[in-house]
Amino acid sequence: MMRVLILLFMLDLLSISSVMNKSIRKKVNGNWRTVYLASSVVEKISEGAPLRTYFRHIECMKKCKKIFLYFYVKKGNNCRLYEITGKKKQEFYQADYEGKTTFIVKKVTEKILLFHYFNKDIRGKVTRVAGVLAKTKLLTKDEMKQYMDFVEEIGIEDENVQRILDTDTCPSNINIR
Repeated sequence: MMRVLILLFMLDLLSISSVMNKSIRKKVNGNWRTVYLASSVVEKISEGAPLRTYFRHIECMKKCKKIFLYFYVKKGNNCRLYEITGKKKQEFYQADYEGKTTFIVKKVTEKILLFHYFNKDIRGKVTRVAGVLAKTKLLTKDEMKQYMDFVEEIGIEDENVQRILDTDTCPSNINIR
């Protein structure tokens, strides 16, 4: 876990830092859909895998010291809704999901949200994931370029990028607490 924290600190020094501040809270809060995911271990984001997440909603609370992530994971035709709480630790968030997960938000606009996380599973294997969430089903060429540049920046191979939205058959509406 210490290596993950050091890597996140290094990424922060390289300007890949959390953008979760008061001025953009309105941009973060709301309904989102997973459009693309990329992973250092592509099997972890393949269909039916636990890191293939179909996002629905994000809420930033208490001056963004906590963030609530609502997403589905699909096994076969069954969609299971998860509510995960991330707690801010310096410039990143930590949450318990499929082991320990540490994540940052690279960029957020009214239309897209770029994020990156490290997941350390119960066997100690660390997987890097980069994703793009959107308010719409399609990204513009510029948004796609931003995402692909981000994927390259964090060292994930282009061939490990998957369009997630095409397999999203989970319910659109969720009940938020």
